[in-house]
Amino acid sequence: MRFSNSKSKKWVPFFYFFLGISSLLVILYLFLFQEDSNQKHLWYSIPILLLSLMLIFYSTAKYFEFDSDGNVLTFINKGLFVSHFINYREHRAEFPKEKLHRFRVKNYVFLSFLYIYVKSKTNHIKRVRFNISLLSRNKTRILKRSLEKVIKHNNEIS
Repeated sequence: MRFSNSKSKKWVPFFYFFLGISSLLVILYLFLFQEDSNQKHLWYSIPILLLSLMLIFYSTAKYFEFDSDGNVLTFINKGLFVSHFINYREHRAEFPKEKLHRFRVKNYVFLSFLYIYVKSKTNHIKRVRFNISLLSRNKTRILKRSLEKVIKHNNEIS
């Protein structure tokens, strides 16, 4: 099975554009009409809040791709904004299905992480984390089902 969260890729640049333009407009309003505003502290907190929201979204919103066709499991995380030009945020894991030990999906308020536990050659278990925050609920369910099938198959073999 192969899928990704490519639909969310389309609206992320719009969200960045909206946050950037709105913070610039608020900053411009502050500098042009500075003497008219009685509540300066409130107005200074708005662009700081918008820029911090943009930074949080930049650090958490990632493209996720999963492929379980064949004998290899492939997980890919990439950045969404400038990943076409500079691919410095890519995180990739490819390993045989037999090495999958277990997995866990942790859901927080706005974040979701997939933890994969993989057996190494020396039978040590290594944990790998992937950000699946922008993955839909249906695709998360399909991902869990696919990984449960692999683990069930691995338990039957050993």
